Amino acid sequence: MKIDYYFSVLSPFSYLGAERFLKLVTKYDLDVQEKPFDLIGEIFPNTGGLPVPKRHPARQKYRLLELDRIANKHGLKINKQPKFFPPKDPHLPAKFAIASNLKGNKLNFGIECQKSLWSLEKDISDHNTLKEICEKLSLNFKEIKEVALSEDVNLKYQKNSKDAVDNDVFGAPTYVFNNEIFWGQDRLDYLEDALNK
Repeated sequence: MKIDYYFSVLSPFSYLGAERFLKLVTKYDLDVQEKPFDLIGEIFPNTGGLPVPKRHPARQKYRLLELDRIANKHGLKINKQPKFFPPKDPHLPAKFAIASNLKGNKLNFGIECQKSLWSLEKDISDHNTLKEICEKLSLNFKEIKEVALSEDVNLKYQKNSKDAVDNDVFGAPTYVFNNEIFWGQDRLDYLEDALNK
């Protein structure tokens, strides 16, 4: 069973759903097409979304409340307003995630980026943080960096964003199964229902 998994390394909701999604991947032996994309620069402006600072204060306040609720519900640590959000270069960690995937390490790099940003108070656009993640995942930092900075990965990152817009994806995380969209970590139960049909 194939799933297109659209996510942002910057998204706290992608972080909050990542471990539960991994459990589904293992349980159902899912074939995941991992698609890190440019949520702020491409998805929002092309689908009517707004970055957090431009949202009405009521929406900003409720977002923080929801992050607490979800984290508490699932026993996850979260810093709702991390020091390094947004990172100086939001694209670099996404490209490292793509490079890691191309080298055979699926899903883990993006998850570790999200953990670093949302619970460990680290700058995921800093090369030292990216190196730490590589070392944790037994990846060669120099090799991953070279691939991440390649034009092939840059084009793949752009294509992921274009594919998302073309396929009516407007937020992160989004899981697409049998052309059906499941938007948000709170839709994982519905995704599992679909997997069981």
